[in-house]
Amino acid sequence: MSSNRILVTAALPYINNVPHMGHIVGSHLPADIFYRYMRSKGVEALFIGGSDEHGTPSSIAAKELGLQPQQLVDRLHEIHQRVYHRLNISYDNYSRTSNPIHHDTVKAFFARIRDNGFTHKGKIEMYFCQNDKMFLPDRYVEGTCPKCNYEAANADQCENCTTVLSPQELIDPHCKSCGSQPVMRESEHVYIDLGKLATKLNGWVESRKEIWRSNVYSEAKKWLNEGLRSRSITRDMEWGIHLPVPGLEDKVFYVWFDAPIGYMTFTKELGQDVFEEYWLDPNSQVFHFLGKDNIPFHTIFWPSMLLAHGGLNLPFNVVGQNYLNFEGQKFSKSKGVGVFCYNLLDSDVDIDVLRSYLTTAIPENRDADFKWDGLKTITNSELIGKLGNLFNRTLTLIWRNFEGRLGHQELSSLMDLDIRVIEAIRTAPNAIGDAFARTEFRDAYRKIMQYASEGNLYLDRTAPWRSVAAGNLEEARKVLYLTLNLCRSLAIVAHPILPGSMQRMWSDQLNFEGSVSQVGLWKESTDIGLPSDHSTKPPSPLYTRFDDASIDSLKKHLSKSHSLEELVRS
Repeated sequence: MSSNRILVTAALPYINNVPHMGHIVGSHLPADIFYRYMRSKGVEALFIGGSDEHGTPSSIAAKELGLQPQQLVDRLHEIHQRVYHRLNISYDNYSRTSNPIHHDTVKAFFARIRDNGFTHKGKIEMYFCQNDKMFLPDRYVEGTCPKCNYEAANADQCENCTTVLSPQELIDPHCKSCGSQPVMRESEHVYIDLGKLATKLNGWVESRKEIWRSNVYSEAKKWLNEGLRSRSITRDMEWGIHLPVPGLEDKVFYVWFDAPIGYMTFTKELGQDVFEEYWLDPNSQVFHFLGKDNIPFHTIFWPSMLLAHGGLNLPFNVVGQNYLNFEGQKFSKSKGVGVFCYNLLDSDVDIDVLRSYLTTAIPENRDADFKWDGLKTITNSELIGKLGNLFNRTLTLIWRNFEGRLGHQELSSLMDLDIRVIEAIRTAPNAIGDAFARTEFRDAYRKIMQYASEGNLYLDRTAPWRSVAAGNLEEARKVLYLTLNLCRSLAIVAHPILPGSMQRMWSDQLNFEGSVSQVGLWKESTDIGLPSDHSTKPPSPLYTRFDDASIDSLKKHLSKSHSLEELVRS
């Protein structure tokens, strides 16, 4: 990593409902893991996100409930904050786009690109509902996608194939509010001229080829190869940031113009100096974490906006995930299919157990599935069987035979097995860190479990309990000293995924001071130098095994579907 300052963002969630696990693995969890790793490496990092509160989704949801949009988003923003806190997502600032500072930032951003000559006015045929007597924003219109024939596509994007659509492309459109077929009427809007930016944008995308995942690069190139044209950045609706343009004050900015500027606003909320460090200093790098449907917006539209503005850092990496399904089906609140995060708020599930399994299911290169059997298997065989087992075995042997204090530091009379475990301590953290840095979190998890297995194998083959039985206490002390050093290292390298349980292990059992999440601690993960007088605390299991009954109980609780009205009015 060439930068000493990194801004990490997770895609801003639409505040028209509460998140499910697909949203968590698509952006929030991988962003959090990456951020925690960067801080552990000593990199100056910032993690920001927030609620995307404007646009059609929240407007529709509020209308259906008989509420004003602001009333709805106030409640849902609070729920989102609680959910991310429950999942131990460590935002430095989780904010919202309805804040006045964001309105000001968006208007100033627009004024800059307008003054730079990248916007123009134009008239366009828009959907108009004669029954509701209003122009219909894109997500008030539903129909069949012309690309994949998905029958519930929105007018601006098909969520099934992620194709971004323009008005009139949708087949058999109808108004979501009343179900009638809309007509086309002329309306004046403001556009950003993407064609003027195509050459610069293509050069920038090419510069990312070796950094981005292949699916992200391919999606961006597909758009560029098809040719960029002007796209409207305004909409006919009340809820949003109104245009500061005479004669067009009744328009609001399109949510996909408004929302990404939130990354800048939420940084600025932490201080103007902080904003300048992360957005103006070319030595800083911006990492965006997001789902498949957000890839074109973060590789084409948002970078085009930044180029039109000038003087701001473009994304260094756009880490686009694929989709997480649930037991082979798409998540669906209406059908009760999925794991719904609101239910975490009154659940006693161990969040690190959940984070562990979700990390193995991050859809990095292809779509993935959340499976209850997978949660049970990963927890019992990996998290407990490998990582938890090593901690518990090591500490139990130290307590049972030496009352928590080994009194050993001298590394002499080393056998081949000792040399092998020493080599693992000196090299495994680097391999794990490389996987984190590449944003390959599933591989990092796999390497962490291999590292724990190396410690268990060392204990199996050296059998320090036999040395104790034979009266060879120094040999047992040497083996357990090396294993304790590995446990310390393992707690450091596993903490980006398992922050809660590794902190409990760090302070309550391994008996180290401070936080396992402290900035710069990663460099100590390859050390073998615990003081001879270090003492450990009594061991206890970190995690609880799942049986069929406990999985069934958890499944029943976390899969409960709540109506939006129930959530908002509770």
